[in-house]
Amino acid sequence: MGNCMSTEKTPHRAQVNNNSGPRDLMMHVPRPRVDYDGRAIRIEDHELDRRTLEAALTTMADYIDRQGQNITIITVGGAVNALLLQNRLSTHDVDFSGTNLNNDQRILLDEAARYTERQSQTPLGGEWFNNQTMLWLPPNVHRKVTQEALEQNEVVFERRGLKVVAAPWNYALCGRMNRLVRPDQARPYDGTDAASYLHYHILKHGGPISVARTKRWCQGYQKDTGNDVIRAVNEEYRRLYRRNGITG
Repeated sequence: MGNCMSTEKTPHRAQVNNNSGPRDLMMHVPRPRVDYDGRAIRIEDHELDRRTLEAALTTMADYIDRQGQNITIITVGGAVNALLLQNRLSTHDVDFSGTNLNNDQRILLDEAARYTERQSQTPLGGEWFNNQTMLWLPPNVHRKVTQEALEQNEVVFERRGLKVVAAPWNYALCGRMNRLVRPDQARPYDGTDAASYLHYHILKHGGPISVARTKRWCQGYQKDTGNDVIRAVNEEYRRLYRRNGITG
């Protein structure tokens, strides 16, 4: 994994306290990495294909299972596309969240991810497994996303020790719309992703969805959207599925 990995301190095994409750104030995963002189270790990203992701999550699950734990996490974005929807060949990370987790479990996840990075024959990158996106969510929204994801129960990956479920489809849709509102932040695949997430919501709940409802969703998740973005997402939906996904 490069010279920087040889200077990484070996983490202590997590002692998981089953009495610990969920925490709104989350620790950052991965935890900051420094060498023995206290200098930050440079983190590199890598594109991870489906086979690499599945192998990495399997190694994580086995590590967690050996500690006698079984953890459910929520993921959003590229990992959902690559593993569940299979409409993207790769992604650079697994972005996880969950107010169902306590910090002891987050420490164990961090250690499992680091162990997996060391064991992997394919470079994963120091932030291949992280919770950066959810660190910016207000606690009430994070709780809402967690509850809805667990109820939706769209399984991205599952093996004894680790279960990964997708974030709510309408939350994922609003997240992509939030980027599309800002052209400097938007990515080429955001419109297609938004249409895909809307499609899976409609498959599960029925549709199409009204413009007003779409705006209420995004407001509830504290995400921005606008009429132009909604129109563009519906045009992409029509291109992919030959009918309207958003009406009115």
